[in-house]
Amino acid sequence: MAYKFHFGNRPLPILANGLGLLLLALYLAFGSEACSAVAAKPTDTRPKQRPNLVATTSNFVVRSYDGGPDAAEIAQVCETLRPQIQNKWLGKVSADSWKPTCGIVLHATKGSYLRAVGPGAGQTSGSSLINQQSGRIVSRRIDVLVDQHGRTTALPHELTHIVLADYFPGKQPPAWFDEGIATLADSEEKLARHNRDCCHAVHTGTAFPLIELLTLDNLSSAEQFPAFYGQSVSLVRFLAERDEPTKILPFVKLGIETGYAEALRTSYGIESVGQLQRLWLNNVLALQAR
Repeated sequence: MAYKFHFGNRPLPILANGLGLLLLALYLAFGSEACSAVAAKPTDTRPKQRPNLVATTSNFVVRSYDGGPDAAEIAQVCETLRPQIQNKWLGKVSADSWKPTCGIVLHATKGSYLRAVGPGAGQTSGSSLINQQSGRIVSRRIDVLVDQHGRTTALPHELTHIVLADYFPGKQPPAWFDEGIATLADSEEKLARHNRDCCHAVHTGTAFPLIELLTLDNLSSAEQFPAFYGQSVSLVRFLAERDEPTKILPFVKLGIETGYAEALRTSYGIESVGQLQRLWLNNVLALQAR
């Protein structure tokens, strides 16, 4: 049904629906130009493009799921992050593509994620796996649990593990370094939580002595996790800010080969792990005071 509204000597047909009433109001307020602009606004009836479920680039193969993030977009994010991580910690960007490429699997549910990575990862949202044979990497994989907002927040952390594994062929990086350096890629919210955990461990006397942290392979209980992660990221940040960030990888590699006392003298001019303990602890207390 339509009505005709007379404005001056000109009849104006008005539809008896929401659009018609809107046109009438605009006509009264602004004249025919406003009505024409609204009435002429085109409606995009093109079907929306469905997200890619699988995408392959030079270094990554990403697999998503129905309703999940676009695999091609995630692959491009990873292609951007990879050289950024290399440049920050290695000081150079490799021109070589990964062989084999890194597989990335996105999961919609906790159940799917845990079936892929194992039940022990119940408190995590990301997992990385590197298989080596005869000192050569034969597979790379990252699993990420997508959050309720469609975000893959664990991806930079896990990709840091994968990138830096190239620097330790045939070896497992020390736990404090591997987790500390990857955790620096997490959100500011998570970093603030780790900082609180570190300060709490220092003030309650539950912090690891650095001579123990540097050589720690396994945690004996879940209660140690907050102090371990908090101290690890704090120590990595302290060393990265003391000198060029690119110095920390050669330091860790030398520490594995000759011991940390020699590595500290060579890389940072620090005479002993005991002196490192004092310098790092003073840094923690100063940051807390600020």
